[in-house]
Amino acid sequence: MKSRLLKSAVKKTVGNRFYDYMLYSHFCYQALRRLGLPTGKAEGEDAFRRRWKPYYRWVDPYIYRLHSHFCGPTPDIIPEDILHLQIEESLNPRSYWDVYEDKVMFPRVIGEENVPRTVVARIRGGLLLGADLLPLADVEKALAECPFNALILKPSMGTSCGMRVMKFVRTADGYATADGTCLDKNFLLDFDDNLVLQEAVEQHPFMARLCPTAANTMRMVVYRSVADGQPHLTSAYFRFGGPGAVVDNCHAGGRYVAVDLADGRLHDRSFDDQGFFKPFPDAGQCIPCWDAAVELSCHVARCIPHHHLFALDMAIDKDGKPVVLEYNIGGFSAHAGYYVGQTPFGPYLDEVIDWTLKHQPK
Repeated sequence: MKSRLLKSAVKKTVGNRFYDYMLYSHFCYQALRRLGLPTGKAEGEDAFRRRWKPYYRWVDPYIYRLHSHFCGPTPDIIPEDILHLQIEESLNPRSYWDVYEDKVMFPRVIGEENVPRTVVARIRGGLLLGADLLPLADVEKALAECPFNALILKPSMGTSCGMRVMKFVRTADGYATADGTCLDKNFLLDFDDNLVLQEAVEQHPFMARLCPTAANTMRMVVYRSVADGQPHLTSAYFRFGGPGAVVDNCHAGGRYVAVDLADGRLHDRSFDDQGFFKPFPDAGQCIPCWDAAVELSCHVARCIPHHHLFALDMAIDKDGKPVVLEYNIGGFSAHAGYYVGQTPFGPYLDEVIDWTLKHQPK
């Protein structure tokens, strides 16, 4: 709580723009130091500054100096403060975020056949609800009759980095976590005012091989063009959890590896969240059912008309069917994509720049 209050006070004092500028500039400078990379001016930096000066006269050089080591000397690396406060705010207006980002609403927005099946939900601290969002008369009976061997519980709003995601496995006495926490009505009511309890997707063997305990996913970035309204996959990487992990997020010890957008082929390096890499054992193999995963990603973008930039976490189930575990329309993070050599908008960045400079958020 104290850290949140301090962060809020600093933002009020120096302003969101300067706060974000300093935050990400410092992060990238420290990352250069950790990786043993030079911190001085890099090749192509002048072109990078010219590209982004129309948004803000003080262009952070350190994000370029860091990520040009992975993406090459391209001016398409976007300063994080410009990405968050101007580009993202223009493409994905904040006033439309909340209902779209509520995980309870995912089946209604993109189709219940495309997401894990809901067992219990809760909205704004109200009653516990069933999959139809009607009140559950008997929660314990619903859990006893649940057909799934494992369940995932998570807050349905306001989470990031896999925080507070819990996995429950069926036992002789009901459902429990690996450390013995039991799932019942009282636990659900105490867990969060906004929650979703859903089936744990049984993964395709290819997706589970490197970490069978986590829900390993592909991060699929889709840009729905402001020029013609068509969705385009612009970045993708495979994420797998660390030993014994429940989630695949790199902040929780997971790693990620680039995916070729054309055919789903995996590249030869896996990265952690600090940018350190090592050889990837499945290099050259292709993600199962890649074309179906791309089409489902584009379907999600078509279902959400108020926004243009999407970051999806997609699993492949045991039968080879893509399943959307989560989509994100706010707080877009580009640094993992940069580490694997991909930029957020690919060949569509020029139209994004033209449009967002003309449609700045108020």
